[in-house]
Amino acid sequence: MLATMGKRALGAFGATVGVLVVCGLLLGFVEGKSTELLYRLFGWGGVLFTGVAGTPIHELGHYLMCRLFGVRVTEVALFRPVAGRADGVLGYVRYAYDPGSLWQRLGCFFVGIAPMVLGVAAILLILRLITPEVFRSAGTRLAGALGARRGPLALLGAACSGFFSGLFRLRGLGILRGVLCLYLVFSISTHMTLSPADLRGAAAGLAVVAALCVLFGAVTTLLGIEVNAALKKTAVVIASFLGVGLAFALLSLLLSGAAYLLLG
Repeated sequence: MLATMGKRALGAFGATVGVLVVCGLLLGFVEGKSTELLYRLFGWGGVLFTGVAGTPIHELGHYLMCRLFGVRVTEVALFRPVAGRADGVLGYVRYAYDPGSLWQRLGCFFVGIAPMVLGVAAILLILRLITPEVFRSAGTRLAGALGARRGPLALLGAACSGFFSGLFRLRGLGILRGVLCLYLVFSISTHMTLSPADLRGAAAGLAVVAALCVLFGAVTTLLGIEVNAALKKTAVVIASFLGVGLAFALLSLLLSGAAYLLLG
């Protein structure tokens, strides 16, 4: 029985935290390469160009999650283009939590990962509101790939191909909407990744998340509840959601690379 509890606890941890960590590392790698290319081309101005929309949404994710979990916010800077040039920090949210509160310690984990979650949600909302044609095109192809149980690379390819297919079909004023949408998606996707400070903050709540996974394993084992299918579905849902952000981060890297080849 103990072995079963342990396996289920590890399964729950992997399906949630594990997937988040893997997606976060991939996003960090892709964003780092994209930012590096932009900085080589345009210097600090290139970083500012992407940060206008991306940085406030990144920091807003931290702030909103702090409010949700009752974590005290001590200072907020959603976007600091001038001061940021000196220290390389475009924005920040400083907060203090009560170590004796399990709820706030759990909140620290979600405060840390919030930029990834809000970033993807913002991208989907922008697509839906500004270019619904592109949203439908990308959604249709991604749903088809999911229904066919394609692999991660195929899912990313489906999302990107659907995006470009819808984008290139825009006409008239739709082209202006498409350009605006492309810029906003580009900006957000290059600022979704977690900074070292974000990772340290998330680590403060990791023990509570692990304890909840152990509790999950114990309760489901004692009650004889089958959880394998549910854990797999959870992992797929989280990976698919964050995969949207990763797909557009890769798109941003491709655009940055193309600009570097043409202008560098």
